Amino acid sequence: FVPAKVTCQVEETFESGVKSDVTIRNTGNIDAYIRAAVIINFVSDDGKVLAAAPQEGTDYVIVWSSHGWEKGSDGYWYHKKAVAPDNLTSVLVESASAISAPRGYRLDIQIVASAIQSDPYRAVQEAWGITPVNGELSPQ
Repeated sequence: FVPAKVTCQVEETFESGVKSDVTIRNTGNIDAYIRAAVIINFVSDDGKVLAAAPQEGTDYVIVWSSHGWEKGSDGYWYHKKAVAPDNLTSVLVESASAISAPRGYRLDIQIVASAIQSDPYRAVQEAWGITPVNGELSPQ
């Protein structure tokens, strides 16, 4: 008997100020549904977060993938299908980069992922309030 372990890890490329190919790996030992919060702020070198939120199209550009993910009304991005152990989700963010930032600040894009076992389906229903239909998540 091996107890279920549900964990995940964000994998991404960051080169020349561009974040790209953002995926999430199921690092657990059981199939899991994965969701992600994308948090975008201006941050100073000493870690202070600017109160004004960056505006897409004005302060940064982000290219979302159109495959395998759906944004819920709660602000999370949900990978529609469960991910097998040691496998990756489809790409969530194809690329993201800054256009401008206030003096003394830089654009900071954080991807915070969480996972939950896909079986029994009640686990995701109770934790995230979503009932899988035919094995897929469709958040409201």
